[in-house]
Amino acid sequence: MLCLFGIIPAFAESDWLLVQTDKTQYHTGEDMEITGFVLDRTMPQIAVQIYDPDGEILGAHGVELELDDTFSKIIALDSPFYDKSGLYVIEFDYGPETDELFFEVSGAPTEEPEPIPLAPEVLLITTDKTTYSDNEFITISGLVSDVGDPTILVGIFDPNDFPAGFYTPPVNSDLEFSVSFLAKSGVNFKKTGTYTIKAHYGQSKQTATFSFADEPQTNNTPVIPPPPQIVLNPTPTPMPIPSNPNPTPPIPTNPTPASAPTPIQTPKPITPKVEASPKPIVQNTPQTPEPDNSELSPEEKEIGQILNQINRECDNSHYTDSIIYGEGMGPALMRLCNYEQAVSYFDKSLIKNPNSPEILTNKGSALGKLGQFDLALEHYNLALKIDPKFIPALNNKANALAETGDLEQAIALYHKILDEDSSYAIASGNLQKANEEAIQYAKMQVKQESVSINLDDSIPKIESPRVNHETPKPKNVVEQIGSFFAGIFGFLK
Repeated sequence: MLCLFGIIPAFAESDWLLVQTDKTQYHTGEDMEITGFVLDRTMPQIAVQIYDPDGEILGAHGVELELDDTFSKIIALDSPFYDKSGLYVIEFDYGPETDELFFEVSGAPTEEPEPIPLAPEVLLITTDKTTYSDNEFITISGLVSDVGDPTILVGIFDPNDFPAGFYTPPVNSDLEFSVSFLAKSGVNFKKTGTYTIKAHYGQSKQTATFSFADEPQTNNTPVIPPPPQIVLNPTPTPMPIPSNPNPTPPIPTNPTPASAPTPIQTPKPITPKVEASPKPIVQNTPQTPEPDNSELSPEEKEIGQILNQINRECDNSHYTDSIIYGEGMGPALMRLCNYEQAVSYFDKSLIKNPNSPEILTNKGSALGKLGQFDLALEHYNLALKIDPKFIPALNNKANALAETGDLEQAIALYHKILDEDSSYAIASGNLQKANEEAIQYAKMQVKQESVSINLDDSIPKIESPRVNHETPKPKNVVEQIGSFFAGIFGFLK
């Protein structure tokens, strides 16, 4: 006799068999455990068959009885055999005896797909006024959907769509950003008319407009500017830069960076300097395009081209790094001294091209500018493992060693570079600075040793030619300096 408990039985009892399953309901893919007891043992094995809701047999098993006449069996309810939802039948046969037990399968458990996080994007950009004139401050503010990069790139374009300035205001915890700058006629605002603001954040862009006039508006000559426009999710299209009626003279291939005012304005002709500049430059380095260009949107490529013509007096590093400038956003952001955001672009490039010595060297330089010299050295070593003679990596590694006090190895690397290319001006300038620091360090060490000798009574004093009790002076101080310095850097003696 089959006894049912509830709607779906999980336990069967008869005059020869007690049997149950561990649950009454299962999902496809779970395991079902069957346990039972034969009341009158006549054979060592019991037959177990399973049928689906349509009566089709799914499996037959011979299960051995234990010494105490119990048995157990685990059945895997795998797909596709247990995909149907409904009541399944377990049939038990023991000699002439037969009994049944039911269980239910409700199909595979449904899992809600995890929501795909939306990429941070710029939602709104606006100005505090619709029209500005000469010597007025322009305030641009806006809102982003989420925090991605710590800053947002805001570009100002004149009526001919030529860049008039770029700004990188930070995004605060309220997802807002704001930037203010002075409008100067003939400087950053050379034309009157409608200007366009283009804000880039992640892969998104928003635009707005405002008007600029040389003179403030009067009641006699009213000017009705177009209202600010906000374009949501615009379709990315290349932004051609029309020819400038006042063209800027061509920039030399490898100039020494010149000063540019802050905030950033329209690029001006750059005059090369005679003395070494502490700004990131590249001399005698092939100007290969940045390998990450294939990952950039047309807008990012265009902005990278523009920013690569701009230099800022914001890098106060003592030693000059070699940077491989292309059209990518990473090197362009380094010109703006926005090193954290530059590192994020280099990381994206390394995912696609992990064996590029150019990207590894550039990222190492950005990390060094942030004071993370250990990580910078790791990236230089990776670049040199790929190309042991890659001069930018050798130069930047020497700079990092010098910055951390290892002048001996730094000077050796500068000499190695100049042995390969004696005209490499960056390494030559860095070597001169390192030599000067080493000389100062050696003089300081000798001075400290001299003081130590005079103060330590256990060490004999240096005799003075005079027979008096004046404090003796160290003999041959210049010779001591040369000997000490030569002991550390033999090639400088």
